[in-house]
Amino acid sequence: MAWAVVVLVGTLLGVTCTVSAQVTNVTGDIGSRTVIVGALEYQGFLHKREDGTYEGFHMDFLTELEQMLGIDFVIQEPADGNYGYLSEDGIWAGMVGELINREIDMALGLTITYMRERVIDFSTVLTDEHLEMLIKKPGRQIVRREWWYAVMTLPVWLMIMASFLLVGIVMFVIIRVSPYENRAYSAEVGEASRLSTFGHSLWLCFSAMSWQGVDYSPRSLSGRFLYVFWFGFIVWTLILCTGATVGFLTVPAAGPPMVPVQTFQDLAANDVIRPAYFAGGATEAYFKAYPSYQRLSQRAILVRSTEEGVWRAREGGVAFIADSATTRFFSNRRPCDLMAISDDISLTARHLAVGLQANSPLREVINSAILQLREDGRLYLLYKKWMIDSGECPQPGSPPTPSARPAPSKPLDHWDIMPIFIELVVAAILALCIMGIEVKWDQRTSKPPQKKTGAAPSGHSAGQRDDDTNV
Repeated sequence: MAWAVVVLVGTLLGVTCTVSAQVTNVTGDIGSRTVIVGALEYQGFLHKREDGTYEGFHMDFLTELEQMLGIDFVIQEPADGNYGYLSEDGIWAGMVGELINREIDMALGLTITYMRERVIDFSTVLTDEHLEMLIKKPGRQIVRREWWYAVMTLPVWLMIMASFLLVGIVMFVIIRVSPYENRAYSAEVGEASRLSTFGHSLWLCFSAMSWQGVDYSPRSLSGRFLYVFWFGFIVWTLILCTGATVGFLTVPAAGPPMVPVQTFQDLAANDVIRPAYFAGGATEAYFKAYPSYQRLSQRAILVRSTEEGVWRAREGGVAFIADSATTRFFSNRRPCDLMAISDDISLTARHLAVGLQANSPLREVINSAILQLREDGRLYLLYKKWMIDSGECPQPGSPPTPSARPAPSKPLDHWDIMPIFIELVVAAILALCIMGIEVKWDQRTSKPPQKKTGAAPSGHSAGQRDDDTNV
């Protein structure tokens, strides 16, 4: 019986020591109530201050866990700076490898994947994200062949060309018909036949349109009348076009900007924009696993940090692929030159959770804490604090401030130029009427005197008249 009592007492002491050790240290790896947490700096999730402390969504989450579980957490960044991937030699690197080797107790920011879940444990889902592309916002560039009516619509171009031809034709008629114009050409230039061609009339109109001097200006009243209104038409057209051009170049478009890619398939087929994502992460493994994304993975730029990916996106020509929380965070940061583009959310869904050692006793308490934070709404408030409310750029649906409210920009329409066009047409008709009056007046003033009836003049006079006639 004595040996049975000894065995029973020993068993009770062992159980007591085991429970005490689990209370003192949850993981059983260290001799204090401190849990080593692996995490990478990730804007919005975790950021290291100058004094060495951390801030962000993950830090606030750990603070909540400390208050609920009474556990102290110490953040330790992975030595290789990776989340976790299986190398070619079959060894796990990054935080996943540190969990396997029991160098850390838990890891934050890990995406749940099939390969990772075979070697480590995961908590319940912390945040639901999906893959998005972070690219530089396109400027006011005109795509395809739309540049020629971005400032002026097609009817305006047609009205300007019609006005040019109208004035050229009317000027050609005035040069040919008006006697005052013919005399002026002959007296000043001496080559009226050359100057009275239709091509030269168009050249006179174009010279006036481009504000260049010409070798001759109209001398007849009808020609000068027409050119006064032609100059007025040119001046007002330039004013309207200048205003429309300034509005086009300075005021942003009201609608969403045109982007060269909308989906990951577009990015794979695009030869101008290259993809970029984390090296050795779940994103790289995702695109390598799909045959349809082979070209995308072959052209991809592997970055070592979020800052590098964002910098490449701001430089242009690169689409940084990351989870939606990251793209949402940086697209709302000054200078507000980036935009987030999402593909099919169901195909690119990513579940972020807490990574734990296999069979870790932390799993149940962490799961219970996450569920409680989610039900209380505190988890959403933390996410909203760092991912949504911390934005520095105006949201697409929010009303602009009075100081930043631009005037609407629209191209020059035919109704804007219609009054001066009608005025020019009326002026051309009046110029032709004036030309007709000039012809009639010239015929009247230059009409020879009528011969007197009666006796025939003397021979000397007749001879003199014959001599004058022969001159």
